[in-house]
Amino acid sequence: MASIGIQSIHCYSFNLPLAHPFFAREQEIKARQGMVVHVISDYGYMGFGEIAPLPGVSLEPLNKALYQADILVRQLKDLQAPIEAHFILEWLADHIPETLFCPSVRFGFESAIISMMANFHNQSVRSFLKPGVDGEVQSAGLLQGTPADIVRQVRFLSSKGYTTYKLNVGSRNIPLDVQKVHDVRRMITPGAKLRLDANRAWRLDEAVVFAQNIGKDRIEYIEEPVADSLQLEDFARRTDMPIALDETLQDKALEELAGRVGVAYAVARPMTMGVIRYLKFLDAAAQMGTHVIVSSAFESGVGMTMLANLAALTHSVANLGTANWFEEDLLLRPVVVDAGRIPVDRLVLETKFFHPIFSNRVKVV
Repeated sequence: MASIGIQSIHCYSFNLPLAHPFFAREQEIKARQGMVVHVISDYGYMGFGEIAPLPGVSLEPLNKALYQADILVRQLKDLQAPIEAHFILEWLADHIPETLFCPSVRFGFESAIISMMANFHNQSVRSFLKPGVDGEVQSAGLLQGTPADIVRQVRFLSSKGYTTYKLNVGSRNIPLDVQKVHDVRRMITPGAKLRLDANRAWRLDEAVVFAQNIGKDRIEYIEEPVADSLQLEDFARRTDMPIALDETLQDKALEELAGRVGVAYAVARPMTMGVIRYLKFLDAAAQMGTHVIVSSAFESGVGMTMLANLAALTHSVANLGTANWFEEDLLLRPVVVDAGRIPVDRLVLETKFFHPIFSNRVKVV
């Protein structure tokens, strides 16, 4: 079995301010902290990954991730790793076991090593993992905040040509959320789609009232409409609105939810899963006929590059619209460009793409 050696692994911590704060499960976040993993082979091939657990969403705190990253740097350095996709995935599962390392750490190191192998083959990660997949990736634009904020965001995104939007709802003020939906629908083009995310905030009766007051026009799905997952089918029967699952999948395996009425989409955040687990999840969803939506956890451009590659394996519009929220990024060029497009050339990350602020915003761990 052909292999190359892991000559060095460096980790660099970063702290990136946001242009405006966002809320993750009711927790306000004003900056993103994390770590870039930089792996170099004995032939000089490089790979990058990102470790950035999202407060309020990820189960592990950043300090635990930093501690585990230090362990992996020492364990993986100087090892030989197979260069073919099938074998490197098995190798990673063995050397970075899910039972010992938290998801964000696995995502960062798996991303770095897989992208190093893809670089060895002169391929994007997408092509390395699934030869023959081509074309651009599309992303939805993210909408969050007050009605005035959302109107401003829709104007900006529609001017850039976006055709899919994700709107966070689930407040205690249901009429206000209904107003937000009507405002967005009035502003977007007739063919555009709207995704809603309630984050399990409502009781069944509240979610039904919301759905009945907004109607189904141009609604692609509503994500986690009710707090109790046992009531998802009741919601679907009473509203006939397609459902996407996110938080529920942290409690139950996707296979347990097979056949549930109304469940048509599964949201995957690789930062909270790891790459290997995500790929297994994708296979399971395909067997069940469930559409997978790759969603970001407010990663920098480093993590976003990997997410774009993973989203390319789904043939679905991804939820990667968080890049516009950063005041500054680690990369010179954005991964997501106008109209939510992710061009093929943005699926490959090289050192020349790093912004000069990288040297000011990061430090060796």
